[in-house]
Amino acid sequence: MNKRRMSFIATFAATALLQACTQEGPDPAKVQGDVAKAQADGQKMIVEAQAKLDQVNAQANKEVVNTQVDANAANAANAANAATSPAASPADNDVAKAKKDANEDVADATYNVDKAKAEAAYNVAKAQCEAQTGAAGKSCNDGAKARCDSAIAEAKAKNDAMHRRAKD
Repeated sequence: MNKRRMSFIATFAATALLQACTQEGPDPAKVQGDVAKAQADGQKMIVEAQAKLDQVNAQANKEVVNTQVDANAANAANAANAATSPAASPADNDVAKAKKDANEDVADATYNVDKAKAEAAYNVAKAQCEAQTGAAGKSCNDGAKARCDSAIAEAKAKNDAMHRRAKD
């Protein structure tokens, strides 16, 4: 009886080990569904960021134009009252400040678009990495995260450069 018991346990253990060895990775259909969802969500994120950029750009242009109109009116009034006008009137300074502010707002909105693109790509890559298991899956996820971090750092450097140019 003991021999039978040991034989049954050995058979059961061998079956369990064999089943574990033949198990495949995640369901390909589920992975493909997750990838499609990540792509759709990413596109939505990018479109929203781009729409915000367009809105910021339009508002910035409007503010600059309005400031220029006000400056032209102020300069015309000053010229009528004085024979010589100063080299840089306060109205001209207002225009310069409006342009600087507009450029900074556009830089920030551009950064948000670039960041949304990086995050969308990362989410798709993460979903694709689900198809891999073990060390390959970890390596895939690590690579996706590194590419995302690099793209965000590049977007931040571009944003910083745009801010520096706006101050000049």
